[in-house]
Amino acid sequence: MFDTENDLSNEQRAHDLALLAVQAEINRNLISQLNSESKDVELDIYNLYFNSYKEALIAVAKDFG
Repeated sequence: MFDTENDLSNEQRAHDLALLAVQAEINRNLISQLNSESKDVELDIYNLYFNSYKEALIAVAKDFG
C-alpha cells in the first residue's frame, strides 16, 4: 500500500484541496445560475484558488507539520 503521508508535500496537499474547493464553488455557481436562469455571475478563479490554497496550507500544516 502507498504511504501517502510521506509521498506528498504540504503544498501538494493544499493544492489538491484548493482545486476541490474551486470546483465545488464553480458547481455551486452553475447550479445557482440554472435555478435562477441568470448568467450574470462571474468568478475570479485565480483569486478563489489562491485564497483556498493559503487556507488549506495552514490547515494541512497543523496535521502534517
